[in-house]
This record gives sequence, C-alpha cells and structure tokens, in this order.
Amino acid sequence: MMKSKTSIVFSLLVCLLAMMLWSCTNGKQRELNRLLVELADEDATIDRSDWQQIVEFLDANKAHFKQFFDDGNVETDELKEYISDLFAHRRPPKEITFVGIGGKETLDVKFYLERSGSMLPYDAPGGDGSLKAAIVQLLNNLPGKDNRLFVVNDGVHPYPKGIDEFVRSVNIFESTKGIGDASYTDFGRIFRELLENTSDDELSVLVTDMIYSTREMAGVNPMKIFADAQGMTQAVFKDETRRRAMLVVKLSGSYNGPYYPYDQPKGGTAYNGQRPYYIVVVGSNANIHRLTTDANYAPFSRFTSLRGFEHMTLFGGDDIYNPYYSLLLSGKDIRGRFSPERGQADRITAIEGVKPDKDSGDIRLALAVDLSGLLVEDDYLTDISNYKVESADGFTIKEIRKVGRDDATPAEKKYLKNATHIFVLEGSEVRTNEEMEIKLLNRLPAWVAQSSTDDDRNTAASGFAQTTFGLKYLMQGIYDAYARHAKDEPCYFEIELKLKR
Repeated sequence: MMKSKTSIVFSLLVCLLAMMLWSCTNGKQRELNRLLVELADEDATIDRSDWQQIVEFLDANKAHFKQFFDDGNVETDELKEYISDLFAHRRPPKEITFVGIGGKETLDVKFYLERSGSMLPYDAPGGDGSLKAAIVQLLNNLPGKDNRLFVVNDGVHPYPKGIDEFVRSVNIFESTKGIGDASYTDFGRIFRELLENTSDDELSVLVTDMIYSTREMAGVNPMKIFADAQGMTQAVFKDETRRRAMLVVKLSGSYNGPYYPYDQPKGGTAYNGQRPYYIVVVGSNANIHRLTTDANYAPFSRFTSLRGFEHMTLFGGDDIYNPYYSLLLSGKDIRGRFSPERGQADRITAIEGVKPDKDSGDIRLALAVDLSGLLVEDDYLTDISNYKVESADGFTIKEIRKVGRDDATPAEKKYLKNATHIFVLEGSEVRTNEEMEIKLLNRLPAWVAQSSTDDDRNTAASGFAQTTFGLKYLMQGIYDAYARHAKDEPCYFEIELKLKR
C-alpha cells in the first residue's frame, strides 16, 4: 500500500529536522574539539584553568553535551576519557596529563618542622635567620588557608598555636619548646607519615637537617648507622613510590650553637658558621607536576629563589613530565635532507626522505624542547650524559643549548613555540625506519655524594660547612625505592621521533 503524500512529507520533515539537529550538535562538537586542541595540543596538559574554560563552554551548550552531565554537574571521568581519546587519535597521538582536576581548588599543606638538638642552632639569636626566612617565604607563598603545622623528632606532634603564631615567633624553636623528644629523630616514622598520610588533595613539606639518628648512637660503627638508614628508607618507601613524588632541596643556613657528632649524641661541640639543611616536598605525581603548571603555586615552586638555595633533586614515577617538543625544518644546526610527514601542521615529530648532507656526509637534526617547569636543575638538564638515546641507527645528542634569537625565524616560530632549548641530534645515515627515543634519566645527582660525609666529628674540617653525615646513604635508599618500580632506568620524560629513509 502506497504512503499518502501527507505521510511522505511528514517523514521528510522529520528527517530534515533530525539532520539539522545532528548538524548543529556536530558543529558544537567540532567547536569543543577546536577548544581542546587550542588548550592542550602544545603542552599536552589540561590544568585547572584549562578545565574551567572547558566546563564553561559545556555549561553554555548543555543541550548538545548531555553525555557529560549528571544532575547538572560535569562528569569529570567522562570528560577526561573523551579528551584523552580525542588526542590519542590525532596525528601524532598524544597522552594528555590532567593537573589539579577534580580535587580542591587549592591543596591543603601539612608543614613539618624537625625539632632536634642539631636543628636548634639554625635559628639562634646570633645567626642570620636564613632558615626562618626560607620557611616564612614558603608559608607566605602558599595559596589557601587550610594549612597545618607539626613538630617532628621522636614522633609527629601537632603544633597547638597555629601557623600565624609560629611565623610571628621571634625564635621558631623556642616557640616549639617542649614538643616531643629532641634527643633523636625517628626518620622511619616521619617518612612513613609523609608518604602514607599525604592525600591526593594535599602536599607535605618537611624542614630537616637529614641527619639520621637513633636513640642509642654512642659506640655504634658509622657503617652500621649508614646501613640502617639505607635499609629504613627502602623499607618505608616500598609501594608508595608508585603514587608519591618527593622533591629534596638543599639549602645553606647560619648555625650558631652545639653540634652533635655521630659518636657524641649527648655532648655537642660549639660551632658558628654555615651548615646545610633540607626542605622535602611530598605529593602525588600530579600535584608535584601541578606546582609548576598552576599559576597559584608559581611563587611557592620557585625553590631556587629561597635564601641559601644550593641544589635540588626530584624522585618520581616514570615520565612525570611531558614537555613540548618539535623538530625544526631549517637552521644553522641542520645537515642533510628530509621533509615532514604529511598531517603535521605545527609540530614535527616524524620526518621522511632522510638523507645525509652531500658535503659533510652526516645528518644533524635540531629538536626544540620546552624544559621550563621541570623541578630539575639547569646543569642537570643540559648535561648530555644524563640522557639516554635509543636509536637503531646510532643517533646521539651532540649538543644541548638554549634557544637563541636566531632560532626564532618567522618560518620556525610555529614549531618553536615556547621551547627553551635546542637538542642537536647527530647520525651518519638512516638505514631503517627509525623510531628514536630520548629519555632524561632520573639519576642521583653528583651533589648528593659531594654533600655527604662519613665522619662529622671535626667541625674545623674544610668540608664541614657543606656536608651532612651519611646523606648519600639516606638518599640512595630513597632512590633505590623509586628505581624498583621503574620500567627500565627511571626517567623524567621521554621523547619519541620517527625517521624514515
């Protein structure tokens, strides 16, 4: 039986309306995708500010994105999955890092101050106040008000007067007098507190001299002390290293008072001069990353600006960072011939037709990398020996230098973006379809061993002002605990490039 003209017209109208609705929705989806690419294509990161822009867009277009809402609220996991899937299917695919999403707007901070006999002289009346100045700078640069203070020595003890009272105190150790047993420091308990009781919405900050001590130290062989310290850290850290990153910052401050060598835990030697101390920051991998990507935490994360800053090292899970990088197509460093693979608009990670230079007979590539925002020292970042290049054709890093004015040519600016350094890669030829990997290895830096001593009994020794008793053993134990869970050798980030003949 044939349909009537009326029913045919009605069917056509329904189809037309459906097509119009689909076209409108599809247009909004393309608009959302463009916003996501604009926010995350360059740095492969969605931070809290980016997330707010995305949520505001979705809220203004709820009718087109019902799948992202539940009772009027954005479903965080659904939206994250959509964003991750979008970038996984782009060319080249990218893994997006989400920083500070789904939690509190600001992180709660638990601040721990070691109050032991060897810490008291750092804030003595005759000193220059550098330790307190660093602490106050950290506290003042923290956003949010939900911050708490604890005193640590034989245990972990809440400070009853609050942070404001602590900051106003003339002598921070006088104001904490009588809290805990200052005769020794239970690092096992303290580190366990930092690792196990720092939630995903918190940071923990410890100020300490990192001198391992126990109740009974007199007459104990120092090598036994070191073995105990290393074993303690390996045991305490265990599986927590999968979820927690730890930054150790070395500073120098004035010290005026008795110093207690390892074999004289109850009889100090008078010392007036500089001594090292340490700030330890613990948080989830995402929150440690957030410190340098969230504008709220930029002042706090400038550890190099702290009074007395000397060094820092970061322990964390594999690929804690995901920096922007791109090959450049022209410049003084480049030798040979090649062209970018199709489909790469403003970031080049794959090239083809790679041939050696006809005059030099070799190949040199210029790779622009953004090394800003990493809690890693500049000297470490630019040391070629800290990188591992996995290349079937034997490519190596010839040089790492800062981006110069000559690099920012009009033709290269779209690839350069915010890169801070140029990696010059060198090889003889491409014999295979090369998939090169460049890793910044997470190694225990040289300053740790240089800052450690096995004998602290002579306060007049030339290196006394710069060294800490047994530091390298304590730090090695921490490093080993993190290395245990690494896929290979621990690394901060990994760069992947494709080279075709």
